[in-house]
Amino acid sequence: MQSESGKENTASGIISKEAELQASPEAKSTSAELQKSSGTNSDSENEQIPANNRNLPATEPMPHLQNYADKDVHHFTNSNLKKRPSLSQLHSDSVIYLDNIIDRKQEVPHLDGKQTKKVQQKLGWIEGVLIRSSLSVFGVIFYLRLTWIGAQAGIALGSIIIVLSSLIGLLTALSLSALCTNGRVQSGGVYYIVSRTLGPEFGGSIGIIFCLANVTATAITITGFAETVVSLMGRFHTQLIDGEIMDIRIIGWITGCVLLMIVFTGVNFEAKAQIVLMVVLVASVLNYYIGTFIPISEEQMARGVTGYDRNTLKSNFFPDWRGEDFFSILAIYFPAVAGFMAGANISGDLKHPESAIPKGTLWSMLITGGIYLSVLWVTGSTVLRDASGSIEDLRDGTLTDCAANFTCLYGTQNSYEVLELEGAWGPLVTAGIFAASLSSALGAMISGPKLFQAVAKDKLFPKIEFFAEGHGRNKEPRRAIVLLFAISMAIIGIGQINIIAPIISNFFMATYALINYACFDASFAKAPGFRPSFTFYNKWMSLIGALICFGFMFLINWWAALITTAFAIMLYVYLLRRKPDVNWGSSLEANSYLSALRRMLKLQFTRDHIKTYRPQILLLCGSPVRRPELIDFVSNITKNTSLLICGHVILGSPSEKVLEVVDRYNKHMIVWLKSRRIYGFYSPVIAPNLSEGAHYLLQTAGMSYLKPNILFLGYKNNWIESNAKEISEYFQLIHFAFDYDKALIILRLPKGFDISSLLNQETVNDSISDNVTAHGVHNVRCKYVRSDGSSIIVSPLRMTASMDSVFTDTVSINFGAYDNPRFHDSRLDVNSEKGIIDGNPCFDMNDSECIMHDRRYNSMRTNINDSEVDSSIDAASIRDLNFEIVTSNTHEALKGRKKSTIISKVMKGDKWKKTLAGGQQLNKAVIDVWWLCDDGGLTILIPHLLTLERSYLEEAKLRVFTVATDSEKFEEQKKELSNLLDSFRIDVKDVTVIPDISQQPKESTLNEFNQLISKFKVADRNSGQLEEELLAVATDDAELSMLKYKTYQTLRIREELLENSKNANLVVITLPVPRRNGVSAALYLSWLEMLSRDLPPTLLIRGNQKAVLTCEN
Repeated sequence: MQSESGKENTASGIISKEAELQASPEAKSTSAELQKSSGTNSDSENEQIPANNRNLPATEPMPHLQNYADKDVHHFTNSNLKKRPSLSQLHSDSVIYLDNIIDRKQEVPHLDGKQTKKVQQKLGWIEGVLIRSSLSVFGVIFYLRLTWIGAQAGIALGSIIIVLSSLIGLLTALSLSALCTNGRVQSGGVYYIVSRTLGPEFGGSIGIIFCLANVTATAITITGFAETVVSLMGRFHTQLIDGEIMDIRIIGWITGCVLLMIVFTGVNFEAKAQIVLMVVLVASVLNYYIGTFIPISEEQMARGVTGYDRNTLKSNFFPDWRGEDFFSILAIYFPAVAGFMAGANISGDLKHPESAIPKGTLWSMLITGGIYLSVLWVTGSTVLRDASGSIEDLRDGTLTDCAANFTCLYGTQNSYEVLELEGAWGPLVTAGIFAASLSSALGAMISGPKLFQAVAKDKLFPKIEFFAEGHGRNKEPRRAIVLLFAISMAIIGIGQINIIAPIISNFFMATYALINYACFDASFAKAPGFRPSFTFYNKWMSLIGALICFGFMFLINWWAALITTAFAIMLYVYLLRRKPDVNWGSSLEANSYLSALRRMLKLQFTRDHIKTYRPQILLLCGSPVRRPELIDFVSNITKNTSLLICGHVILGSPSEKVLEVVDRYNKHMIVWLKSRRIYGFYSPVIAPNLSEGAHYLLQTAGMSYLKPNILFLGYKNNWIESNAKEISEYFQLIHFAFDYDKALIILRLPKGFDISSLLNQETVNDSISDNVTAHGVHNVRCKYVRSDGSSIIVSPLRMTASMDSVFTDTVSINFGAYDNPRFHDSRLDVNSEKGIIDGNPCFDMNDSECIMHDRRYNSMRTNINDSEVDSSIDAASIRDLNFEIVTSNTHEALKGRKKSTIISKVMKGDKWKKTLAGGQQLNKAVIDVWWLCDDGGLTILIPHLLTLERSYLEEAKLRVFTVATDSEKFEEQKKELSNLLDSFRIDVKDVTVIPDISQQPKESTLNEFNQLISKFKVADRNSGQLEEELLAVATDDAELSMLKYKTYQTLRIREELLENSKNANLVVITLPVPRRNGVSAALYLSWLEMLSRDLPPTLLIRGNQKAVLTCEN
């Protein structure tokens, strides 16, 4: 709390430095530092500083990373840094001590001055990326299959396979580097990068696929290890069961269990183990190279080793396919290259992932790629494809004769242990095989669960949050580890590397294709937010990389590619339909914006044509929450194929408080409309009255070619009881439509649209007795007073979960001095997910009343008497909008729905009904169209659209009525109208021509009209004694006499309507056009009243006299 000396001196407009120092501890320390740095002394404290310049550098915080990071994933411990103030805080005319604005959420609890939470240990780029990626690449493929690949494909094609695979990996690594350096990378590795770039649909799909890829990688490396062990046991004539596949399975399962225990110790211990394995692996590779230069023994020669020999190189240079082909060999080799992603997959455990991943990944690819290529050439130059292994055959010169009958046991085509055979010391190469297998398996067993944990944390898929929980200071995903371990053990049961390898190849190819596409898409979208610090990439090369990966998936194994693609599409479609509630700023969203912008720019040059006409509707609906059925009906016309703008005129002035609550209401309405499957836009305007607001909307609604061409209004059922101002304003809306060259549609329901009275009848449930702990508040209770004087005690933070409805305007919350602050507070944060009151308010029970004891919030809140609210109109708007947000979240009739064709249910119990649909599904509905004059065809087009699919009147039958212009040509006019409708391709059940409406209406009809108009009759409108508003509304005998024929015609049509259309489901009538200053509001509205009274739901339609239908092709 500020001291008295911290108050502003309003008389002189100045603030002393002493007052600044006493304002708060933070401000005091900041000012003291400034004084110390500037060399000022205590005498300067008496110096006076103008209030508008008071200590701005100390008050407004300087740029800092803490204010630009995602608060959900970054946790800073510096609680002394000031939070960036909002624009309203800076712009407000009230004094706000910004030095006190500190983000308390960022504070970390301390105990006795010591930090209680252990800091997570992070890895550098060498141990975290370079070593890990290199070890994953140096797997079983390197030791056990590389020489066999050279024998099958030859040195030439083998080199192409290695280079091509490395090129795919390099393109993917460049794309990955660009994505990694476009901001901070969190835990989740490739999944995190792809999902934050392409969105949850692509991210979730590739996250699951890449998890499976890592599971399969675990299985293939453990299988390779087990295969080597079984081979060693065979040398000593030892076996467990059969010495083949069953032994491989058993040893693989035992090895997996041992590795599981290592992984459970944590990533840091695993990283240290990787360093040890790296040393063994490097020693084994060097041992191999050294061995190729050592003189060979006779035994080695018998097994095909020749030393460096030109003839051996020539014989091995070209392919010798034996049951394989280029793409099958590529499928077996490619998993070796896939290991370069191992470092990126543990991005959450890296100190600086944005720099470590590009550096470590690229270096590991260069090193490992060069070694793979050199080993291929060395073995091709030093070892024969086929050798019998017999020293006698060697001496007889028949060493390779066994190739003719495929009985050779040695050589690169027949033995997988060539590297061990050539090594200086064979056991060291075997140790290298063990090290490579175990290190690759460990890397995959760490990467997969980390990815799956990240997917689970994002809650993209249901029921997997269980696997998101981490253990220990590094949040190890032990639950995910166990799950993926079980899957890998099942795959190990296959027992053969050559069968497992093609499966994993497709998984990795799919992942790399999406990584490349993500980079291309992010770059192609040209979003300002895509600014990677790694610039050695090209979007077109990324696209080429994506296409190569996708093509190779099918070339390697078409049926496995189909399964992988189908699985990815299935996950994508599921997430697309599930619509996860995330906001990651993906490139797809950036592309949507770019595409929409370009199409809008292109559309503005599109010329209107009848064949491309669409009804683009500006609906003046007021509050959508209070008139849901009006919006529902219009959406049955526009569906998701035409423009719908829900215009809302909010009475008031554009003050700070009103703008704040309107902005929040706008965001809420977007979500609310979406939840109700309304495909349209919400457009609020703040205006002093309805007429000006309508002007604003008619001038500004829409953009480019997407501008409304129809103004849609709800009929004012209570206009007869309204005052002159309200009637005049409503009548002006009709004139506005024609002034702006818009078509006009007015919908009348017998009981109207506004459900405010229904909402105001709702009361809260019985007493709630919860002991709530929220925001540090216990036993939270509030006393709510009903309109009848009774009260209940409820918990405000749990109110939504226990309410069927909301409070009326007359219901108040007893807050002592405050009058219903829930609805008057412009800072109230209300949304459909968190409940009615979210965030700051804290309440405690005291004498059955709620007392707010959060002083910071209490000092900033606004109530009905707040001087900052400009007027009572503004206060009423704030109250109403907040009330409607709450109502839309809780009232059963206003909640979201699964179908867009359902008309709102607005009453409960025996009053539940579809007001428009008549309480039942309209399978045999009838629409009566009274096309009374040529308005351009809109009168017949709108009902036709209502008969199409996704409308509550789908497949309804149209009956068209018109008035005969010549009673002698009655049949001819009917035939002409039928032919016209046929040429429009509009299916009409029946056409009826009313023969004569020129005769005088019935006496009862005239009496009804006279009784209606009598309330608005004056002696003389031109007497000069009437006020301006009353003059526009009232009528007199002179006007009634002048427009007598028009009135009689309207009354005759009413009689025909009651006779022919009383039982229709919807009646459509051509709306008469009122001449400006040619007819009074009362007389014109009386015509509309007589046309639509006592009828089913009625549409009054008037086109803008421009054709909207054509018979031309």
